[in-house]
Amino acid sequence: MPSTAGPGTLAMVISGASSIQDQMSWKIYVSSIIVPLILSFVLWLSLRSADTIMKFVGKNGVDAISRVMGFLLVCMGVQFIINGIREIVINFPN
Repeated sequence: MPSTAGPGTLAMVISGASSIQDQMSWKIYVSSIIVPLILSFVLWLSLRSADTIMKFVGKNGVDAISRVMGFLLVCMGVQFIINGIREIVINFPN
């Protein structure tokens, strides 16, 4: 659930938007509408069928998925740090 709405999601959106180097083309406008719609549908579908998924995966599967999600969260945090340090080094006045 934290990946659907929260500070991590906002940080990812801000980080992604700041890394866009291209001019604001039509692709960015279209993708900013289509991607949230697709993600909303996928999240709705997965939350709607959560009981079935839990029965299929089992307790050990849920534990494994939680560990993988935790690892991905750590990876995102490390990437934020790397991007921040890179921006500091590049923009540091000489």
